[in-house]
Amino acid sequence: MQRSGRWKVVVVGLFVAGLLIGGALALLGELSSAPGVDQGRPITVEIPEGVGASQVAELLADRGVIASPFAFKLVARFDDRAARIRPGTYVLRSGMSSGEILGVLSDGPAGPATFRVTLPEGLTVDQSLERIASTPGSPFDVDELEAALGGLAVPSWVPVERLPAEAQAFEGLLFPDTYEFRVDADPEDVLMRLVEHTDQVLSEIGSPAVEELDRYELLTIGSLIEREARVAAEQPLISAVIHNRLDADMPLQVDATVLYALGEHRDRVLYEDTDIDSPWNTYRIEGLPPTPIAAPGRAALEAAARPAAEDYLYYVVSDPATGAHAFASTKAEHDDNVRRYRRGGG
Repeated sequence: MQRSGRWKVVVVGLFVAGLLIGGALALLGELSSAPGVDQGRPITVEIPEGVGASQVAELLADRGVIASPFAFKLVARFDDRAARIRPGTYVLRSGMSSGEILGVLSDGPAGPATFRVTLPEGLTVDQSLERIASTPGSPFDVDELEAALGGLAVPSWVPVERLPAEAQAFEGLLFPDTYEFRVDADPEDVLMRLVEHTDQVLSEIGSPAVEELDRYELLTIGSLIEREARVAAEQPLISAVIHNRLDADMPLQVDATVLYALGEHRDRVLYEDTDIDSPWNTYRIEGLPPTPIAAPGRAALEAAARPAAEDYLYYVVSDPATGAHAFASTKAEHDDNVRRYRRGGG
């Protein structure tokens, strides 16, 4: 019984000692960061590779993060996180406790700030640059992005020598997707990533079904499909119309190219609009326009490479609410569809 009583005294004594030590360490942690008039001021600290808690304590004191390096060292001696201090650049605050500092330094430095931008399918170069510049957190403005684009090399498969003087050589090349960029990234690197993504997707799609088309022509057809098809399932059908018209040496008469030539958005192209004198007006030119008219997504490019096995030559909007089309193989069928759907018929 006497032995049991002595053990109880020892246990109680150890418990009390633990409390005292813990309280002393907590107090030392606070003393190491004695408050001052500039408490809470952000301070950037660079922790070199291979330094220990003692060196860190001196560094923090020199930078004004803590008041007592001795107190910090003593706290660190009893804190496992002191052995896990990671090198890097940190933004600490004057007046932080030793425990708070050790928590930050053992977690490691925060990664660089980033911003996320989503480019939907069917944007022009100007619209894409505007979207990047207006995205929350973006460090760029449109002028900066335009200047950066002017300094990039156009992919070798783009026939720059054949483009009109007023053409935008990167039209169609800024691939639509969701991207995350560092805020300290160079604008040239940001835009080049979009261009390289287009190149990658075209490579993954492989050879087009129509072998005489080159990569740039495929991209151009994909852009027409992207701007004409509001219903995803119709993309291969619209592709069939474009391919069939090219094979028959018929003008494409794609309304989206007229809108591109006009440089504005309209819900409907008027007859007088189709008279615009422009190399992009496929009511007046033969074959494809000289450049894409927008950035097509993967599905539109797949449709361009693999059109539906149909003999359609015409289409007209049959449901303005959804953008669905009625397709026809002959002019007579098409005229019937036009009368039916453009004049309020069934």
